[in-house]
Amino acid sequence: MDDLEKIKQDVFAALSRVGLGKEVSLDEIEQEISKTETAFQSLLLLGILRRIMQNQDDEAAQLFIPAVTAWKNYLPHKELSGLTPAQAMEQYPPGPQERFFISAMMQEYQARLEAADGSAEDAFDVEADFSQFQNEYLGRIPAEHALASGGNQVLSIKEIIMEERRAAGRPEESIDKIGVQVFAENVAENLGEKAAAIDDRYISALEELEQAQRNPEQRNKNRVRAIRKQFEQDEPYHRCGPAPHQFYCNYAAVVFLDEAGQGDLVLSLLERSLALRPDYEYALAMKRGLENYYKG
Repeated sequence: MDDLEKIKQDVFAALSRVGLGKEVSLDEIEQEISKTETAFQSLLLLGILRRIMQNQDDEAAQLFIPAVTAWKNYLPHKELSGLTPAQAMEQYPPGPQERFFISAMMQEYQARLEAADGSAEDAFDVEADFSQFQNEYLGRIPAEHALASGGNQVLSIKEIIMEERRAAGRPEESIDKIGVQVFAENVAENLGEKAAAIDDRYISALEELEQAQRNPEQRNKNRVRAIRKQFEQDEPYHRCGPAPHQFYCNYAAVVFLDEAGQGDLVLSLLERSLALRPDYEYALAMKRGLENYYKG
């Protein structure tokens, strides 16, 4: 079994553990990963992670998070002339100088984070801080100076790596693409905060909808429309979240409040809810009421 097959196997195992093995296909997962810079920018994948968190399934999390993150390395990248990162690494492996300097850079940055732990502000931006640190690091002149080939110019760390790449026959268009990108959003704590923000937004919207249903004369049409757009945007997340049957029923309610004439869409959302939970009484009652409403 090759590495990509193992990744897919782990993702499917995680999906199956939380009841999504038949709801989400591996092809769909791959499409989501290919559309985003990092896996968990996808609301669908974040929703799956939310389901895993809700189930408190540590084994599913240990399978899912590293697998979907690594999957990106096996998809074509435009900046690599259509190669996958894995293919690019195989075709143009980093030389000894590049491996040494990048490893030393990561060790130094890790030590910097540990030294600052507890003293940084809550709004500390890891991505921005690392980007600045990396630029400064690659611009350093190493203690043991290296000279440009055929001359006496002292080189920075970045220039040393470029010289090494050029000597190894790497394409000129990627000679200066050096470094590592850190994505803070792939840290478990940040993913939890991102999911919590969507959940809070959803709960707040439900409270507004309940008041709108109780007091039709005070209903704000613009706000109802905004909530509908919010539900449409966040649908991939809720589709795989802890209670998708409730979400689709609530989605049907907001569409009805927005434009009662869209009966087909309202009923299709209720059907989606009932397909997930056939005995969901609230959706059943709403469907019966709407069928009578539209007949009348």
